[in-house]
Amino acid sequence: MDNLNQIRIFDAVAQTRNFTRAAAVVHLTQPGISKHIRQLEEYFGVALFDRLGKKIALTQAGEILFEASQKIMTSIAEAEQRIDELKGLHGGKLAVGTSFALGNYVLPGILAAFGKRYPSIEVTLELAVSEKIVEKVLANKLDLGLVNHVSHDARLIIKEFATDELVVIVPSGHRWATKKRIRPEDLPRETLIVAARGAGIRAVVEERLKVLGITLEKVVDFGNIEGVKRAVEAGLGVSIQSKSMVQREISAGSLAGIRLTGMDATIGSYYLYRKDKHLSNATKAFLSILQSEQTK
Repeated sequence: MDNLNQIRIFDAVAQTRNFTRAAAVVHLTQPGISKHIRQLEEYFGVALFDRLGKKIALTQAGEILFEASQKIMTSIAEAEQRIDELKGLHGGKLAVGTSFALGNYVLPGILAAFGKRYPSIEVTLELAVSEKIVEKVLANKLDLGLVNHVSHDARLIIKEFATDELVVIVPSGHRWATKKRIRPEDLPRETLIVAARGAGIRAVVEERLKVLGITLEKVVDFGNIEGVKRAVEAGLGVSIQSKSMVQREISAGSLAGIRLTGMDATIGSYYLYRKDKHLSNATKAFLSILQSEQTK
């Protein structure tokens, strides 16, 4: 085997299941990728991929090597991270994943403060529903996740960094707009506008209503919180959202926010990372700013 580079190339092909996409990941030509894979197959004396027309699939031997390559690449990434620490906070990378709600309303200020203090650290940000963020943290594809909902998982460190209040939002002309309080049992009469399945706030609301024995029959999915707010403003239904994330529209008068009574109306924001993951100085610095910004 020539060197670690061949393992990087194999890992890229195994993850993408495509020579062209793998070539873009490792910055090689497709013929170069094919050459390295052939050399690996000659070294092991077995085929690592089945070529199925334009598609490729891992053979049983390929699956074994892929499992090993994942561990190797994780170890190398951690080694690179530790080496970056030797440079202080004058370099390095940080991969953060966040729910759409937190990404739109909490992260911009945090990232601005972090970038101002540590301009040499490269931060990549991924937005997805909370469920997907948790999956990617567990798969070690993200250093840190920020979500509104997460179930207990022994593999994760999960800590709350902020709390907010859930409110019912309705268009300004809705018959509830002048109400001071709404009870959960009033909700089944309305169309409830929600974010995509797997979104943190939706999961929290569904769990709490289920505990109360309340089932919502008229539910419409509008993707993310921005879509939800626009749908409610248009009069398509009502929604339950975190108050800080709808405050602008409430202040502008396009939405009315009504307190929820008869159920737990608090919602937490959490950061999480793998319990076995080494926290880089960059990650620790980010968490420090996250916590300090939330106490202002």
